[in-house]
Amino acid sequence: MSAPLETKEEQLAVIEANAEQFGAIAYQGYRKLQEKGTLILLRQLENNSTTLETWQMQYRPMHQTENMVSDWKETGLQELIIRYNPEVSVVCTFLYPNGVHTSYHFAPDPPPPVLFRDRFGQD
Repeated sequence: MSAPLETKEEQLAVIEANAEQFGAIAYQGYRKLQEKGTLILLRQLENNSTTLETWQMQYRPMHQTENMVSDWKETGLQELIIRYNPEVSVVCTFLYPNGVHTSYHFAPDPPPPVLFRDRFGQD
């Protein structure tokens, strides 16, 4: 498999810059679909900045993950999703045009339900 188009440090900078937004979007997806999953971050070949557009962030529940990440079970993403708690953390997956992907599990502060209320004004 090819290498990601960004370094680990660049990916972590994206997470750090957007942790609150990722937490709110992932929790919204979890609440709406009632299923654990991953926040897919669609990355481009050029201009991979820490600023993301709405279309680049898509929540995918476990049963739909294979539509975007075909080898998700072999690469350990399935286990990562099973083990995480959507009330306190987020699983996000960087997905590149060449099919390469990298997943991270992190806990934003404040936790996702608080971020969801702050962003969408509901619980």
